[in-house]
Amino acid sequence: MGMLTVAVELSRALVQARSGDEFVLVCSRERPESLHDLDCEAVLTPYRHELAVKGWWLRGVEPALEADAILYPYWPGPPFRRGGAPPAVTFVHDLAFRVRPAEVPWQQRLYFRAVLPPALRHAAAVLVPSDSTRRDLTRLYRTPGLDQKVHVIAEGLPRSPAAGPLPDGIEPGYILAVGSVEPRKNYPRLLAAYRQLRGRGALPFIINGRPGVPQLVIAGRAGWAYGDTLERIAAEPGVVYVGHVDEATLAALYQSASVLAFPSLYEGFGLPLLEAMAHGLPAVVGAAGALPELALGAAISVDAEDSAAIAEGLERLLADEGLRKRLGEEGIRRARGYTWANAAERTLDVMRRIAGKPQTRAA
Repeated sequence: MGMLTVAVELSRALVQARSGDEFVLVCSRERPESLHDLDCEAVLTPYRHELAVKGWWLRGVEPALEADAILYPYWPGPPFRRGGAPPAVTFVHDLAFRVRPAEVPWQQRLYFRAVLPPALRHAAAVLVPSDSTRRDLTRLYRTPGLDQKVHVIAEGLPRSPAAGPLPDGIEPGYILAVGSVEPRKNYPRLLAAYRQLRGRGALPFIINGRPGVPQLVIAGRAGWAYGDTLERIAAEPGVVYVGHVDEATLAALYQSASVLAFPSLYEGFGLPLLEAMAHGLPAVVGAAGALPELALGAAISVDAEDSAAIAEGLERLLADEGLRKRLGEEGIRRARGYTWANAAERTLDVMRRIAGKPQTRAA
């Protein structure tokens, strides 16, 4: 869902911030409901499958768009392009399929390994959401001129509605984990860390006036290759799994938690962490990938492959109210700088540059 969020939010911000520029949406089969009210025309593909759209259909459509530049926020861009096609910008969200291949479905690994190299060669510019992803990209791909093509443009905060009620059975002050249940999100080690916390006896935790280890609340849809993780979540004392929740419920979960546990093994950016920071929620995060970069001064970084290190990070935060307050305040301060308006402004600068025009017609 992260790539879809970026595609929708960045498209909306680009159109809303336009100043003499024209935009055309290229959508798969239908215009997304969240973009129905956007004041621009849309070209709809006759196909839903990405291989058909990017591998074949776009080759004939790109020149006909009469655009000065084209942005592919739902990556990668098409691997084959015809002469006369507008210069393209492609967004590379992360390199998990290369950095942590065992934790990415084989179909995705095969697809990205085949499509990304030619997409990088054909792109006039490449956007990445973090310095960490930029380093991964330039280290793993030796495409001529790639260093000069890459621009770091951070993602923004999604629009957050008013908080709704908490799900039944949840007491404020809990440890919150947000993310799909899949290997890269590292839930088995988080469960082991939580079990270690509960097994340490009388710990000096007073959360919302209650002593002891608070609940661990997990919010996220079932992803892929989760094996017995859902059963292990259900069997672990003190753990509440609420599955996928709507935006109002998610806002309530961030608002009433004491700590975010996000020991992901790798992230190209980390939207759940940014959302937590905006709510003043301090975090324990994995030390690999972009999370320490995003959370600088607003979280404790730990070795995500060591459940004991995760437990120690959680214990440190839960036991120190002053530390939680300091990290939370820094998170709020840092989160203010991450807006889709900023991302759109910088993206539009890149598109104008590759188009060679001060104002553009973009797709």
